[in-house]
Amino acid sequence: MQTVMAIVEGYLLPLSLWMVMFAMGLSLRVADFAKIIMNRKAFVLGAGSMLLLVPAVGAAIAIGFMPTPALTMGFILLATCPGGLLSNLLTDLSKGDLALSVSMSLFTSVVYIFTLPFICHFALILVYGESRAVDVPLLSSFWHIVRVTVIPIACGMAVNAWRTNFATRIVPAVKLAGTTMLVVIFGLIIVDNLDTLREALGLVLTMVIAMNLINFLIALTVSTLGRLRREERIAVVIEHLIRQETTAIYVAVAILGRSDMSLPMIVNTFVGMFFCVGFVAYMKRRAARAAALAA
Repeated sequence: MQTVMAIVEGYLLPLSLWMVMFAMGLSLRVADFAKIIMNRKAFVLGAGSMLLLVPAVGAAIAIGFMPTPALTMGFILLATCPGGLLSNLLTDLSKGDLALSVSMSLFTSVVYIFTLPFICHFALILVYGESRAVDVPLLSSFWHIVRVTVIPIACGMAVNAWRTNFATRIVPAVKLAGTTMLVVIFGLIIVDNLDTLREALGLVLTMVIAMNLINFLIALTVSTLGRLRREERIAVVIEHLIRQETTAIYVAVAILGRSDMSLPMIVNTFVGMFFCVGFVAYMKRRAARAAALAA
């Protein structure tokens, strides 16, 4: 099993993340970044909450419960994740503001990529002590993250700009391959850390549910206070629930060398989706009811 996990950490996890990020780039154009200046109030409120309130709440839960140093560190990495790529699809299905969703995802992802090495460094100091953090140099961590995020996204965007039709055709296959590989990797990580998961599942699950519930309430509160439109509110709520755990898992497993740190992220993949699917179903029923009354 050690040999298998070494292959996973050294090759399969970076490759799967590279494929997912490349697929994201295949769907993007430089003009998409201009969407950030649209819907300014909703964007500032949503992105600001994602970058400030959500990490603060997640870090407070992690430090308050402190299950084990590794799981605490993993939870902090989870709490600082930006919105996941799937949030854009779910926002579109829910008749939310897709441009706003894409803008928040892009902006928070860019900020995350460039701040993650610092987050990781100081979180290690907090959880393990300064001597442990010295083993993860900031510049080295930064290059590892850029290598599997910025570079594949840029390559995907270049292919999209050069051969748009070709990029459109291969997006589903690349996404499927990357996602399938990630599911297999998640399964291997769970098997490798089964004892840790058995001992801490109840506590980790409680922490993850609490974080998602609070994030949901934060998104609703921010949307209500900001008097956002229904479409904007949907985008903001979904962005708070669907996380980009893959990059954080890469940091935990491939850079920090601790697969047990990734357990909170894996658990959150299912819990966050459960919350989001429930919210999407509720909003669709509400829209159908409104349409029926209007008819």
